[in-house]
Amino acid sequence: MRNIFSPIKKLINIEFVNKIDISDVTFSVFDTETTGLNYNNGDKIISVSGVKVQNFQIDTEGKLDEFCDPMIEITPENEQIHHISNRMVRGKPNIYDLESKFRGFFKRSVLVAHNVKFDCNFLISNLSHTKLESRIREAVKLDTVLFSAGVYPDLKSYELSVLCDELNITHHDQLRHSSLGDSIITARLFIHLLKKSKVQNIKEILNISKFGQKVLLNKTINN
Repeated sequence: MRNIFSPIKKLINIEFVNKIDISDVTFSVFDTETTGLNYNNGDKIISVSGVKVQNFQIDTEGKLDEFCDPMIEITPENEQIHHISNRMVRGKPNIYDLESKFRGFFKRSVLVAHNVKFDCNFLISNLSHTKLESRIREAVKLDTVLFSAGVYPDLKSYELSVLCDELNITHHDQLRHSSLGDSIITARLFIHLLKKSKVQNIKEILNISKFGQKVLLNKTINN
């Protein structure tokens, strides 16, 4: 395949990707696991994983899968969710040591996650004043929650496992609430949504996602 990314040095911007057929765009589908839900209160990332999607296929050969030592304790309550213990992360590199590796994974790609704002906010907070912080802030980001709501506005839930059950997407072969498992499941969902919506470029996905945001807002108001 031709190198479609040669004209750009650092980032993929929306003007550029809108000129490319969706099958030629590289997507970095990723997930984080954290010590808690609030980065403003000092919660830290403990795991970052991701896979690439291009031409409607998942590439696990160049996958990202890293534990990070958060330098704070993981509570038993949070360990029950993601099954990552203090012993598993103790002595692993801290997140700043892994910054260049993360940046290498995300470069020249569109970022995709299920509730992408959550994961990106943690990366921005935990890696402040780094090149990756700037990369995350400026990158084109797609949220499979909003994309799903735009394509399937009548569903009752957009939780990842529920979505996959509803849409007959395989997920029981992956460990839920592990960053790698959730990345692979999200990638499968994303490919399903791309094929179902028959989008041609990123702008169409963003427009569907804006509609999905309105769908979710209406559901919240009506409930």
